[in-house]
Amino acid sequence: MAAPLVRLETLVPAARCRRPARAVLAVALGLALVACTGGDPSPGPGTPTPTVDPGPQPDDVVATAVIPEGGVDLEVRVHPLVRAGEHVVLTLDVVPLEELDEDVRIGGFDVTSFIAEGKPPANVRLFDLAADVAYHVGADTAGEPVVAPERWHRIGAAHGTRLQMPFAAPAQDVTALSLLVPGAPLFAEVPVIEGDVPPAAHPDDVVAAADAAATAAALASASPSATPDAEEVEPPEELDLDAVVSAPTFPLESTSAELHGAVRTIESTERVEVTLGSDVLFAFDSADLTPESAQAVALVAQRLAEREKGTVDVVGHTDDQADDAYNRDLSRRRAQAVADALAAHAGGAGHRMRVDGRGESEPVADNTSDEGRALNRRVTVSLTSKVVTRTDVTTEGELPEFGAHVGTAGTPLRVETVARTWEVDATARRVHGHVVVDLTVHAADDKDGLGWAVGFLRGFASHRPGDTVTPHDITARGTVLQGASRLFPLDYRVGENETWPDGEWFTASDLDASSWIDGGQTRTFSFVYPRLDVDTVVFQAGTGVAFDDDFRLVDIPVAPEVAATATPSAPTDDATS
Repeated sequence: MAAPLVRLETLVPAARCRRPARAVLAVALGLALVACTGGDPSPGPGTPTPTVDPGPQPDDVVATAVIPEGGVDLEVRVHPLVRAGEHVVLTLDVVPLEELDEDVRIGGFDVTSFIAEGKPPANVRLFDLAADVAYHVGADTAGEPVVAPERWHRIGAAHGTRLQMPFAAPAQDVTALSLLVPGAPLFAEVPVIEGDVPPAAHPDDVVAAADAAATAAALASASPSATPDAEEVEPPEELDLDAVVSAPTFPLESTSAELHGAVRTIESTERVEVTLGSDVLFAFDSADLTPESAQAVALVAQRLAEREKGTVDVVGHTDDQADDAYNRDLSRRRAQAVADALAAHAGGAGHRMRVDGRGESEPVADNTSDEGRALNRRVTVSLTSKVVTRTDVTTEGELPEFGAHVGTAGTPLRVETVARTWEVDATARRVHGHVVVDLTVHAADDKDGLGWAVGFLRGFASHRPGDTVTPHDITARGTVLQGASRLFPLDYRVGENETWPDGEWFTASDLDASSWIDGGQTRTFSFVYPRLDVDTVVFQAGTGVAFDDDFRLVDIPVAPEVAATATPSAPTDDATS
């Protein structure tokens, strides 16, 4: 069965433009960190040599990347994050790399949420990956994002547009945050600085407005009855920080599935919850732990050992195949067996165990199928306590078989769909210990204006159990495997409603996989995963069973942590000069 086909026909008018050769742009697509220098780097005679590096300034460009939007290649230029009271202000210049005959809409910055109202640029987000916190754009009293300019999503002028957004300020000792811009590799270290916030309008727009005002004033002086008053010339928009009443932050959670899914761990800095499949712990209708359960219990004890001592809740659950009283008793006895094993383990010693059995009363899946009943037979172990030490996810076991496309990193893997042939490849790196995978998807033809998007990354359901949901076009199908361990992208809960009482979850990856990619264009999708201490990883889209365009990339080298001062230059297209 083929994955759902995505075609964008009504969102963006086809831009008629004169496009330079994309071979040059493809080279620039990788993350381009640009040195923040100005002027001639070689001082001439008599030029004083500064004794103190002032560091990045508000008007400096500290990073760039090329992204495709609406069939056009755009360069995103990132300025430092500037502190402004309780907020930091992000300034992005978005510049077309080709001449435009009409506006281009930045559709990929939107999010199609099931809970949040409107479509703000919430796909542009900040992350503190040292503390595992996500930052969303600030909003006004009506819940609308405070963004300048109001028409931020339209790119028209040759110099592009400037997008400015406020976020909650991190603690004073935080000197850099990560930035996720859709279509670009994750910017790992964007400096947080003190200084004056740059103008919200692009400098060229400021000059143009001043010239227009001067011209209008001169004409009004010469012929007051025939020309508009100079005051009618509208000044460039400014970011209204006083309008910000909320700038939400969210704790990031990591999810890993180990021992072929028998142990699933969800954790944040404040809490850990491990779900153990009863079928790997107990024989049928038994509350005696099997010998095979030892490794699963050891994994749970390892997670408990990372945290401050506290009360551990051990709760048993069953399916609905017996009467309620029997199921409650069986689930409690099973929970007690796990609690006793944990208390005797070095990692669990010192924690207080609190045991409960809830029988069939809290299913996480439908009891009408064998698969659903197996998910409902479980023991959950949870602890609300701060992390005091970190242990990376274990990587034991064999890599599961995979029946679809399989390739090796460094050699683009061709994935055929109804739309076109795509070429996919990936690199990986560490950011504050987390594994970040940068997946590149290249449209391997020269056809323009089709409006095709990547369908094989789109997910339509959360990996979390219960009544949860994710944005409609989220890149939720990308996971990392290492041995028998499966890691999901970091995620966080943004809210809930009556339809989705267990919440809507955003991932630390692109929230919109439906962006238009023309022939010859390349788009990068970054995924942030839990901490994993390995030299290589495997990236997988899908399961290899559901769709015929699922794929797996093996032997992706994980680059070591890079200092924030490493700033290799990127090629620059002549169109930006």
